[in-house]
Amino acid sequence: MLENLNNEQRLAVETTDGPLLVLSGAGTGKTRVLTTRIAYILNSHLAMPWNVLALTFTNKAAKEMQARLMDLSNGDWDSRDIWCGTFHSMCLRILRSNAPLVGLQRNFIVYNEDDQKSVIKSLLSVSTKSPADYVEEFAKIKDGGLSALKYHDKLYDAYNAELLRLNAVDFGDIILHVLRLFDAHPDVLSRYQNQFKYILVDEFQDTNNAQMELLKFLTRDIAVPNICCVGDDDQSIYSWRGAEIRHILNFEQTFNDAQIIRLETNYRSTSNILNAANSLIRHNRGRLGKDLRAAVGNDGGEPVYILTLPTDRDESRIIADAIMRNETQDFSNIAVLIRSGGLSRIFEEEFSSRGIPYRLIGATKFYDRMEIRDVIAYLRLLVHPFDDVSFLRIIGKPRRGFGTKSIEGLRSSGLHLMDALRTAALSPKMRSAADQFLSAFEFDWASMPPREAANTLLEHSGYMKMWADSKDADAPERISNIRELLSSVIARYDTLEDFLEHAALMMTDDDDASETSQNNNGVRIMTIHAAKGLEFDTVFLPAWEEGIFPNEKSIADGSVEEERRLAYVAITRARSRCVISNSMSRVMYGSRQYNSPSRFITEMDNRFLDFQGGTPRQSYSYAYGNKIPRSYDASRPRKQSASHSESYVGKLVSHSELGGGVVI
Repeated sequence: MLENLNNEQRLAVETTDGPLLVLSGAGTGKTRVLTTRIAYILNSHLAMPWNVLALTFTNKAAKEMQARLMDLSNGDWDSRDIWCGTFHSMCLRILRSNAPLVGLQRNFIVYNEDDQKSVIKSLLSVSTKSPADYVEEFAKIKDGGLSALKYHDKLYDAYNAELLRLNAVDFGDIILHVLRLFDAHPDVLSRYQNQFKYILVDEFQDTNNAQMELLKFLTRDIAVPNICCVGDDDQSIYSWRGAEIRHILNFEQTFNDAQIIRLETNYRSTSNILNAANSLIRHNRGRLGKDLRAAVGNDGGEPVYILTLPTDRDESRIIADAIMRNETQDFSNIAVLIRSGGLSRIFEEEFSSRGIPYRLIGATKFYDRMEIRDVIAYLRLLVHPFDDVSFLRIIGKPRRGFGTKSIEGLRSSGLHLMDALRTAALSPKMRSAADQFLSAFEFDWASMPPREAANTLLEHSGYMKMWADSKDADAPERISNIRELLSSVIARYDTLEDFLEHAALMMTDDDDASETSQNNNGVRIMTIHAAKGLEFDTVFLPAWEEGIFPNEKSIADGSVEEERRLAYVAITRARSRCVISNSMSRVMYGSRQYNSPSRFITEMDNRFLDFQGGTPRQSYSYAYGNKIPRSYDASRPRKQSASHSESYVGKLVSHSELGGGVVI
């Protein structure tokens, strides 16, 4: 088990006593270290499986960890007994067991963003902000931890009161309620402290204040807490989501006598790519410091190519040219990583016109699709008849004649809407529609397999017929998605309650939650944020220009360090080839811009870069962009050669009076 680890990894696995921070650079095998460490603890009989709490940030990471642990167990222990999952799934498990202590029933519902908007909309009279704005605002408050309990605002208080009335929690409440529980009930906290003898945290640099408070509670007043946090301060890129880099930077101050072990051997990229990334990230002051080095046998490699093109259209064409020369036709190992989603359009158009297969990652996710959310709302109302938010979503799907006035009449009864519908005084036509709707829910679903129960409900309610009769062009695709949900997802669960718990977490996860089969042979176009944790043979990084990357906001407010960490993440996604490009002019939001090349290009060490012919770049003026580096040959990225062609076709030229141009 330990024989496949390098010295750094082995030390991290065998250091089991006391607080430990494992600084794990990109591609250094952090998941292997985490899973092997858990297996080592259990095989050494330091704890039982249920004494281990392993926390991740995404369902995908949790599933990967669980699968590896199953392989490592060798039948000596059951990996399913380990508390392994996301912060929210583990806190949800704690909250289910102790719900009455925070004023909830154990069968509470987890509301997603659409549900939250619906609740807020019902409470708003007149406001300059949209329900979506309030959802984001309330999430930030709750991600702050226990300080949220001291925050009071008329709408915020009314919103939380309505959630309590509906026996529901939002995503932020899941951790916040556990913090309340631990704070108000020391006996409950003590029980979990005694249970979790070893705590492991993945992607520690992404923790927000609420998550950090949870870790502090679980290790509070313990003489030597066995907490191991694995993360990379150089990959902290989610401050906009509440992540606090200070948590990893201050680890030694938070946990006394903490040890720090650095994993610096990278098994992904060539040394030129790693050295370019290292030279860039050294410009950041807020970091603990480490340098990635290539594993034995992965030295050298191609330099990081720097291309400067006349326009964004030329940029997309040159990238498409390079992709078309891909001899293997395996396009899935190529990625175009962009700073923001708006930059994808020009590549989509170019790839489509050239017949290059591609996948736009970050498009509508499976659990975000309207029909999937409708089905989940039907099932939630079946299992939880008090769920007014789900009632409001589906009462008009298919149309049943219940408008705003009818709904207000049901609300005025003070009952939950399903109960109000049963007793309301309605016209004969409306009563017939109401009874038909109610009858769809009146069957013994608990005794049926979940897939059969879901199918019965959708057929009896008329929802499937609604799409079968629809003239919408996308109706067949929606029906196909529903069938996929029934056969490939719901069928895997023992009960509908289990599926709904899974769905609630998937609808708030940042993974691409699609569980449908897709053609994977396509160039990936995605934001750099979405690419974190992924790797590709070839990575194209377009639009490295001042105002775009780093963006204007970070330049204005002095937060360029996070943008630089994002650039570091982008470069280290590449295994063998990394191509960075910028254009002299670019159309953005309907107007043409003239941006200077990104400062991140100038900050990298020339020794690991290849400009046109290897010529050293000039210094740039970021105020006016009046000096442009020579462009790399537009025909194909290549290394400098003593016998390279002296053709000037495709090269950029600069003239003191006439300005810039390109040789045709």
